[in-house]
Amino acid sequence: MNEIRGAMKRMAFYYLLLALNILPSAGVIPDVFPFRNFSVVYLLFLAVCLVLYYDHRVSPTGTLSVMMKLLSWAALFLILLRGVKYSAVSEVGVLARHAWYLYYVPMLLLPLFLFYISFLVSPGKSARRTFILVAASAVTAAFIILVLTNDLHQLVFRFQPGFLNWDGDYTRGWLFYAVTVWQYLLYFSAIVILAVRCRVTGAKKGTLIIMIPFSVGIAMNVLLMTGKMPKINGNIIEFPEALIFTAAIVLECCMQLGLIPTNANYGKLFGIFSISAQITDREGTPVYRSASAMKLTAEQIALPDGSRAGEHTVLHKMKIPGGFGFWQDDLTELDRLNEELAEAGEGLAQEAELSRLRNELKEKQTKIEQRTLVYDMIAKRTQRQSQLISLLCEEAKRSQGPVLRDENRRWITLFGAYIKRYANLTLLSQQSPVIEAGELGLSVLEVLRCLNYCGVPGELLNNADVAVKADAALAAFETFGTLLEENRTRLLGVLVNLSGQGPVTFKITLEGVEKTLPASAVDELASYGIASESTIEDGVTYVVLNLPEGGESA
Repeated sequence: MNEIRGAMKRMAFYYLLLALNILPSAGVIPDVFPFRNFSVVYLLFLAVCLVLYYDHRVSPTGTLSVMMKLLSWAALFLILLRGVKYSAVSEVGVLARHAWYLYYVPMLLLPLFLFYISFLVSPGKSARRTFILVAASAVTAAFIILVLTNDLHQLVFRFQPGFLNWDGDYTRGWLFYAVTVWQYLLYFSAIVILAVRCRVTGAKKGTLIIMIPFSVGIAMNVLLMTGKMPKINGNIIEFPEALIFTAAIVLECCMQLGLIPTNANYGKLFGIFSISAQITDREGTPVYRSASAMKLTAEQIALPDGSRAGEHTVLHKMKIPGGFGFWQDDLTELDRLNEELAEAGEGLAQEAELSRLRNELKEKQTKIEQRTLVYDMIAKRTQRQSQLISLLCEEAKRSQGPVLRDENRRWITLFGAYIKRYANLTLLSQQSPVIEAGELGLSVLEVLRCLNYCGVPGELLNNADVAVKADAALAAFETFGTLLEENRTRLLGVLVNLSGQGPVTFKITLEGVEKTLPASAVDELASYGIASESTIEDGVTYVVLNLPEGGESA
């Protein structure tokens, strides 16, 4: 619901900006110095803001970033052409007319770029996707050429002989309507792809909101084409504004709803941990902190491991590269039991009560010890990833370039997602000796989604519907994480296939990697009952793990 409200607020803000342009474009603000061409200057300012906004909001590398920025530059180019037509070359008919034709270069590229973006954030077959995009680009290029050469055939706009009074006395040809239909066909197709094929299931709930700016954009174009657009010394809204604001609002709604990934909210990753833990730098400044972790003072940071940081809180401390890791245990319940035990020990007459409290205390202590052992095991098994996160943080802090910082941030996100999912599978394994293969698939899917944001294509095919042994699933997931970690600089693409209704086959395809599993890894997997094999073919490594069936889950 928060995402939907955010999308509605942003939509209202964009339409307010469009409404403000009515004042200069309709002649309400006089076209005299210093307000001459105020509408063009205002729209140019908004277009520049859009370029800067996408540069900040979207990850600076990868095809998605390129498409978002090209879309914003196309909007800026369209407004520049509008200013050129009505000012610089307004008195030169042939130049003004061709500046008008050039409108259709960005007007046709805007929906094409949005169409590209919809494919980039949705899964699909590479060959089919390439064919569709190439075909859409070819049709768009053909329309652009036909519009630019309109003087030769006049199929888009028809003029009087000798182009007499061409700017006011013309009719629209059939090709104009074909271009308009093509524009909105691309818009509509992009919206359908974003809504139906989005990877993030939770983001699909508010996709109908995207139809609001799309419908408003169609309505504005119909009013402009039929001459029904309200006028105040001229149309209150023209074609360039209608198209630019339609594309911008659609993209903004997609970003607010989560249909398009953005370069924001990385801090939420650590914040969703249920463990009361935090990572600080050497000075004690928190880098990541879970929601339940306490704020530490300088005195508490200096305490040794296992010290009391509060009346009922024990603070644990671990030195890591670049700083410290802290996690805390709430001993409120244990302290209460200790107090009751002390009171019960004052009299032998309450021996039975004292014995009960001792047993309860022992049970609580055992549970806490078991929980601590589990957390220690998780920390130990993910120590390499934690150290790599710290090294990436240090490298980003030392770097002055935004490209390296953003690249390291994306890899930190991936390894953070791996640690979170490894911890989740470990906790599930403590509850039952078997887990559903779907849980393993969800863990792999989240890591692959982060891998996509790192610029490496990743996809999961999962049709396994059976329980597997929990320790085997953990070993398979750890092997998957190790392969990504060791080969992250060489990876060109990753495909994971989970299949089987009996023993589950966990197949990992690593494009750009030529490295088989070492013998030590094969032996360790075999100790969990996992038969493994790895082959290399044409620069691609195939790793197949056969997980033993676990029977019914508890």
